[in-house]
Amino acid sequence: MLELGEYAISAHRNIGALTASCADVLVCVGSLAKSIAEASEILQDKIFIFNTSDEAKFKVRELIRESDIILVKGSQGARMEKIVAEIIAEPQRKKELLVRQSQRWLSK
Repeated sequence: MLELGEYAISAHRNIGALTASCADVLVCVGSLAKSIAEASEILQDKIFIFNTSDEAKFKVRELIRESDIILVKGSQGARMEKIVAEIIAEPQRKKELLVRQSQRWLSK
Protein backbone atom coordinates (compact mmCIF):
# COMPACT_ATOMS: atom_id res chain seq x y z
CA MET A 1 0.00 0.00 0.00
CA LEU A 2 3.04 2.24 -0.36
CA GLU A 3 1.61 3.45 -3.64
CA LEU A 4 -1.37 5.20 -2.04
CA GLY A 5 0.38 8.54 -1.58
CA GLU A 6 -1.63 11.00 0.51
CA TYR A 7 -4.13 8.24 1.40
CA ALA A 8 -1.51 5.85 2.80
CA ILE A 9 -1.86 6.68 6.49
CA SER A 10 -5.67 6.71 6.52
CA ALA A 11 -5.82 3.47 4.50
CA HIS A 12 -3.46 1.77 6.94
CA ARG A 13 -5.55 3.00 9.87
CA ASN A 14 -8.70 1.66 8.21
CA ILE A 15 -7.05 -1.75 7.86
CA GLY A 16 -5.99 -1.62 11.49
CA ALA A 17 -9.54 -0.88 12.61
CA LEU A 18 -10.77 -3.99 10.81
CA THR A 19 -8.25 -6.39 12.33
CA ALA A 20 -9.98 -7.06 15.66
CA SER A 21 -13.00 -8.55 13.90
CA CYS A 22 -10.95 -11.12 12.01
CA ALA A 23 -7.55 -11.66 13.65
CA ASP A 24 -6.12 -12.84 16.94
CA VAL A 25 -2.58 -11.67 16.20
CA LEU A 26 -1.29 -8.81 14.07
CA VAL A 27 2.17 -8.70 12.51
CA CYS A 28 2.92 -5.44 10.70
CA VAL A 29 5.89 -4.51 8.53
CA GLY A 30 7.24 -1.22 7.32
CA SER A 31 7.15 2.50 7.85
CA LEU A 32 3.35 2.65 8.12
CA ALA A 33 2.99 -0.40 10.37
CA LYS A 34 2.49 1.81 13.40
CA SER A 35 -0.62 3.33 11.76
CA ILE A 36 -2.16 -0.14 11.47
CA ALA A 37 -1.23 -1.11 15.03
CA GLU A 38 -2.52 2.13 16.59
CA ALA A 39 -5.95 1.66 15.00
CA SER A 40 -6.22 -2.02 15.91
CA GLU A 41 -8.21 -3.16 18.91
CA ILE A 42 -6.20 -6.35 19.21
CA LEU A 43 -4.46 -6.67 22.59
CA GLN A 44 -1.12 -4.89 22.51
CA ASP A 45 0.80 -8.04 23.46
CA LYS A 46 -0.58 -9.67 20.29
CA ILE A 47 0.72 -6.93 17.97
CA PHE A 48 4.21 -7.19 16.52
CA ILE A 49 5.82 -4.46 14.41
CA PHE A 50 8.91 -4.96 12.25
CA ASN A 51 10.89 -2.74 9.92
CA THR A 52 11.35 -5.40 7.24
CA SER A 53 9.79 -8.64 6.04
CA ASP A 54 13.13 -10.34 6.74
CA GLU A 55 12.68 -9.52 10.43
CA ALA A 56 8.99 -10.43 10.51
CA LYS A 57 9.22 -13.81 8.80
CA PHE A 58 10.77 -15.53 11.81
CA LYS A 59 8.13 -14.21 14.22
CA VAL A 60 5.35 -15.32 11.88
CA ARG A 61 6.87 -18.79 11.70
CA GLU A 62 7.04 -18.91 15.49
CA LEU A 63 3.41 -17.81 15.91
CA ILE A 64 1.53 -19.97 13.42
CA ARG A 65 -0.17 -23.21 14.31
CA GLU A 66 -1.91 -25.86 12.25
CA SER A 67 -5.27 -24.68 10.89
CA ASP A 68 -4.42 -20.98 11.31
CA ILE A 69 -5.61 -18.66 8.57
CA ILE A 70 -2.93 -16.20 7.55
CA LEU A 71 -3.25 -13.12 5.39
CA VAL A 72 0.02 -11.71 4.09
CA LYS A 73 -0.63 -8.33 2.49
CA GLY A 74 1.75 -5.62 1.42
CA SER A 75 3.21 -3.55 -1.35
CA GLN A 76 5.67 -5.01 -3.79
CA GLY A 77 8.31 -2.85 -2.09
CA ALA A 78 7.63 -4.49 1.28
CA ARG A 79 8.76 -7.85 -0.13
CA MET A 80 6.12 -9.76 1.82
CA GLU A 81 6.71 -12.84 -0.32
CA LYS A 82 9.71 -13.46 1.96
CA ILE A 83 7.28 -14.19 4.79
CA VAL A 84 5.27 -16.59 2.65
CA ALA A 85 8.48 -18.32 1.55
CA GLU A 86 9.30 -18.92 5.22
CA ILE A 87 5.95 -20.53 6.08
CA ILE A 88 4.83 -22.15 2.82
CA ALA A 89 3.61 -25.73 3.23
CA GLU A 90 5.61 -26.95 0.24
CA PRO A 91 8.91 -25.05 0.34
CA GLN A 92 10.34 -27.13 -2.48
CA ARG A 93 7.70 -25.56 -4.76
CA LYS A 94 8.19 -21.93 -3.75
CA LYS A 95 9.82 -21.01 -7.04
CA GLU A 96 6.71 -22.29 -8.82
CA LEU A 97 4.09 -20.95 -6.37
CA LEU A 98 5.45 -17.58 -5.28
CA VAL A 99 5.85 -14.33 -7.16
CA ARG A 100 9.20 -12.61 -7.69
CA GLN A 101 11.42 -15.68 -7.41
CA SER A 102 13.83 -14.96 -10.26
CA GLN A 103 17.52 -14.69 -9.37
CA ARG A 104 17.49 -11.05 -10.45
CA TRP A 105 14.65 -10.21 -8.07
CA LEU A 106 15.98 -12.29 -5.19
CA SER A 107 19.34 -10.50 -5.38
CA LYS A 108 17.73 -7.06 -4.83
